[in-house]
This record gives sequence, structure tokens and C-alpha cells, in this order.
Amino acid sequence: MDKVFSIIVTFNGEKWIRTAISSLLMEGDSGVIVVDNGSSDSTVDIIKTEFPQIDLICLNKNLGFGCGNNIGIARAISLGADYVFLLNQDAFVAPGALSALSNYLLENLEYDVASPIHCSPDIHTLDKKTLRNYVVQYAPEYISDACLGSIKDSYSIRGINAAAWMVRVSAFKKVGGFDPLFFMYGEDDDLVNRMNYHGCRFVLLPSAKIIHFRESSSVLRKSYFLDLKLRAERIKSNLLIELKQPGLGYLYMAKYIVAKSFFKPFSDFILDLNVGGLFAHLIACFMLFVKIKVIRDHGRICAFGGPVFLEHGLGIRS
Repeated sequence: MDKVFSIIVTFNGEKWIRTAISSLLMEGDSGVIVVDNGSSDSTVDIIKTEFPQIDLICLNKNLGFGCGNNIGIARAISLGADYVFLLNQDAFVAPGALSALSNYLLENLEYDVASPIHCSPDIHTLDKKTLRNYVVQYAPEYISDACLGSIKDSYSIRGINAAAWMVRVSAFKKVGGFDPLFFMYGEDDDLVNRMNYHGCRFVLLPSAKIIHFRESSSVLRKSYFLDLKLRAERIKSNLLIELKQPGLGYLYMAKYIVAKSFFKPFSDFILDLNVGGLFAHLIACFMLFVKIKVIRDHGRICAFGGPVFLEHGLGIRS
């Protein structure tokens, strides 16, 4: 029987973790691995006390969503996993979702990643962000069929956010894990690009559902400077996705960074006088320039493929 391991990366997730883990345990045979990114709340205590059967990995500091998942993926592979299911800490699976996803991949070898329908804030409402950013763009046939009341069993889709992915282990071995250059935002879009580049295919299953509560931004943004840092991180990640395309030279990369995070923000500032937006772009510009060689190296490594970034979730596997 094929082995499925579910992975949750946590960071101060006491509000959601009971629901997330319980929903996975109700699915039966899936092993559950939790990687905690140095939580300062009671997340770890809850898991140790209420879910002692969980494989819990505690990190000393927050390494980010991607690196946390890489550590969990590497652990699952070492335990003989055939499939890995990634689930956000602020989400839970509806009954039968896990088996529907793994069984579909078992019976349809042409696909490597299966995604459920993302609902929020309840099972009767599609998650607006996932709908707008992925489903409308990459699976318009599903939208048409849903409007006409004739939904099919599955839909090919270029990619979807990683709040809930069922992935063949062979796909991670072919493409690698999340790039540690992405600390927050964009790591799943980067991996979607790499999956497509190496010929891995995504499928959307309407019969499988998750409910994604979505973390409140007000919890994260406690000060003006933290808000500025997060905005800069998002801008950096969006530009980094483009800069990691295979074959780009340093000159093109430098021109792209200057155009997108220096000249354009100044022209926008003249129109809207948004000081915060201007500074966020300038910070992102600096962060990209200081790592331009590493970015190019990672782009070349990702083009070659292989199980990169999975060794301890940090560096490149030799």
C-alpha cells in the first residue's frame, strides 16, 4: 500500500493547529509530520500534549514556510513516503479529501500534483484569493462548468497555491523542494514554475475540499516598520520569481531590478505620493542586488533539476 505523509509547518499556530491535525488524523492511514518554526506561543505544547503520535520537529528559529516544508518533505522521504500532502496550519481537510487526492494520483500517472478545491471561510464558499489568482487564470473551464452546473471529476491546471498539495515523491526528487531564497511569499509560485519547466503536471479535483481560514494580516503587522518589511518581502519575492528564469545573464537581471524596483516606483511616487510603497521597493531592490549571484546560481541549479534544497531544508544537496 502506498504511503502518504502529511506535513504542516507551524509558526504561532495555536489558534488553528488542533483543527488542522485532527482533520488529518480522521483521514486514517496518513502519517503526520509537523515542523515548528520556533513558535513562541503554545503550539508545540498543544502538539506534545494532545497529539503525542505526531512526528514533531522543533526548530530554534523561523526558517520560513519553504524551508520548513523542505525539512518535513525530507523526513517523509526518509520514512518511505510515496506521496506527500502539504497543508497550511490555518487550514483543514474535509472528510475523504486525502484519499480522493492520493487515489487519483495512483490511478492517473500523468499527473504529479493533485489539489483540492480551496474554500474559505467555510466549505460552501470558494476561497477568493485562490479563485482570482489561480483558478480563473489556469482552469477557466472549471469556472464555466460550475456556472452551468456540470462539473467534471478533474481539471488540468497549470498550478495553484501550496496551502494544500498532494505531491508524488518522485516529483520532488525530479524538481526539488522550495527554494530557500523565498522566506515569505512566492515560494509556491516559484515551485509551480519549476514543476512546469520539468514537465510535472497539476490537477484540480472538485470532489476534494479544504477549508482555509487564512491568517489575519492584522496579527502580523504590529508596526509601521514591520509592515514596510513585509511589503518589501512581497515585492522582492514577486521580482525574484522572474529573475530565476533559466538562462538570464547578470546584465539583464540588473536592468530588470533597476527598472522594476527603482525607476518605476519613483514614477509611481510622483503620481500617488506613496512614501511607504517607494521605500518598500527600494528595500526590495537592495535585497535583490546583494544576492544577485546567488539568485543566478539557484536559477541554473533549478534548471538542471534533481532533489535540490531538500537536504535539511536549507542548502543544495550535493
